[in-house]
Amino acid sequence: MTVVRRSALLLVLAGIVVAGWVSPALAHAGGLVATDARSRVVSVSPPVPGLSVAAIEEGAKLRLVNSTSSPVTVPPGGGPAVPAVIPPGHTATWPDTRTSPVGKKVAAGDSRPWSLTLGVAGSPVTVTGLLEGHPSPPAALWWAAAVALAAAVPILCRRSGRPDLLLAATALTAMAASVAHVLGSTMEVVSAPVLGTFLNAAGINLLAWPLILGGAVAALRGRPAGLLAVCAGAALTAVFVLPDVTSFHRAVLPFAGPDLLERLLVLLALSGGAGAAVAGASVLRTLAAAQAATRPAATGDPA
Repeated sequence: MTVVRRSALLLVLAGIVVAGWVSPALAHAGGLVATDARSRVVSVSPPVPGLSVAAIEEGAKLRLVNSTSSPVTVPPGGGPAVPAVIPPGHTATWPDTRTSPVGKKVAAGDSRPWSLTLGVAGSPVTVTGLLEGHPSPPAALWWAAAVALAAAVPILCRRSGRPDLLLAATALTAMAASVAHVLGSTMEVVSAPVLGTFLNAAGINLLAWPLILGGAVAALRGRPAGLLAVCAGAALTAVFVLPDVTSFHRAVLPFAGPDLLERLLVLLALSGGAGAAVAGASVLRTLAAAQAATRPAATGDPA
């Protein structure tokens, strides 16, 4: 089997693995998704000493701290994760469909009120809040940049004197963007352990990152086989970040940092990974041809 066929087979297998791995629920740390609005708590009335309610993770969840001497009752109707009773001295965190911006369309600049009536020591306590809409990014421009960057990689590789180094550098850039994207997504989650959240958010990247890094080192040492690993890792990186392209369309992103930075990271991981994977076959073919040309020709005496 030729080097080109091996690389193509490896990339296909990588795509099949990711296709079976990725789901929208696993694509984001802690199950958070991009939305069009943020949710926040405005007031707790009447105020109860020791009782606090806050919207966390861009409003995707509510956190209730019960430092009172009485249990707090939460009314049903906000989904199966809503706790019925929170005992004294306990804290509860849960996603609530009545207060979360997930699945709700709120126009930029508009706001939508929400409220919950808790039971504290037999008395009603009303928690009020707002869903606040934010402007969406220019999705067409982000997609145009993504396509242009992905297409530029194979073109530049064909014109480069060292396409193997350019390919490795592109894949390493995609890897770095992917790592930063996963870290930022992990840091946004405050309702789950950091390590478990990071591992879930990284997913198949735990295989892709070592492939790219090890393959790049091998390629820098002049081993064309290292580019196979680089291309496979780049393909995995691009496919796994696909669910996060919602960042090109949504206003509020599950990322602990500027939304612009998150979109740039997704752009680099997607386009750099895809561009490196597509350019890989051509680069490997060029290297194979160059190696064949440098081999001494076979000679033999005529019969």
